[in-house]
Amino acid sequence: MNKRILELQEMMETDKVDAVLYATSGNMQYFLGDDKYFWQRTTDTGGGKTAADWHMDGHFLNKPDCCLYVPADGEPALFLTHNKYEDMRHIDIGKVPCYFPMMGSALKNVLKGKKRVACGESCNRELRRMVLEADSTIETVDAEGYGEKLRVIKDADELAKLRRAAEFTDCAMGMVVKALQPGVTPGEVRGLIANIALSHGTQGLSFDPAAIYVPLGAPVEETFNYPNDAPLKEGTAIGFDFGYVLDGYCSDYGRSFYCGRNERAKDAYKALNEAQLYFIDQIKPGKALNMCFDAMYKKLENSGFAKYLRRAGDFQIMGHQIGIDVHERPWLRSDEESIFLPGMVMCVEPKIWWPGVCYLRVEDMVHVTENGCELLTQFDREYFWL
Repeated sequence: MNKRILELQEMMETDKVDAVLYATSGNMQYFLGDDKYFWQRTTDTGGGKTAADWHMDGHFLNKPDCCLYVPADGEPALFLTHNKYEDMRHIDIGKVPCYFPMMGSALKNVLKGKKRVACGESCNRELRRMVLEADSTIETVDAEGYGEKLRVIKDADELAKLRRAAEFTDCAMGMVVKALQPGVTPGEVRGLIANIALSHGTQGLSFDPAAIYVPLGAPVEETFNYPNDAPLKEGTAIGFDFGYVLDGYCSDYGRSFYCGRNERAKDAYKALNEAQLYFIDQIKPGKALNMCFDAMYKKLENSGFAKYLRRAGDFQIMGHQIGIDVHERPWLRSDEESIFLPGMVMCVEPKIWWPGVCYLRVEDMVHVTENGCELLTQFDREYFWL
């Protein structure tokens, strides 16, 4: 049995939980220790409504075609449909293949006598329904927190995968920027980002990529409303937000460029990069995550751009952790109570919205080390004019 499942069972014992059920999700991938299959965002069952993705509904209402069952004492098992069996044949865990409508009946056999069962958020309603159908007296509780807690610290293998994803994304940015010529549309640029994923053998995109065009003089309400098929023209700032999935782990990344010449926008971008790097230089184990906004705001005050630092909601969100899922806890936000720990990999993503002049963003993946941090993404920050 792998180390992660043993750690899960220790937490279950502490909480007096008899069994855990996870449908297709980042937590399933984590506890199986397998990256061969794109678990977390399949069409039918990917992405739960978790605390990490607090702003997304995900697919928590869907029905599972695969379910990881972990008892508090004993061997885990995979309950899965026959076609899913072929995808997961290589995984060294006992399997119980069954027809899709019979999964509940198959689970009923192992849930007999259980008093307390924890369910993950992906396909949560259906998991709970199957548990209560097996025995209406079973207490169902949350299982999402187990994986989230263990996934905060990345081990050496996870870090190597995240480093590779970051390096690939740097290379992809270099390919994309060559296509940024007057006349190219946001749709074409986004298509190029997706085609790089396909042509280079990645498992997919971390999320729907963004190439945000904001022309000089654009009113506030049109920040993100540039038509997808409208050509790039001089006097336009372009903000990128995209990432890829390699070996089951995500990247998330941003840079900004300018078509034409605008010294005000260039000064703002320089100040934004300096503020981000200033904050990154403050990251050390034991420091509070919630210092993020204040640190960058203070640095931007020196250059006169602090008032343009964009707040993402009431919590001044400046980033998040990343791993199997693109958004993992903890977040860089003003109400976050946790501290930086060695082994975290964070995405630091400040943005400037200067109405009528430009929208700019920069985002980098940062590994927290024993005595500081290192940047995993390295694309040239001086590259701005197209």
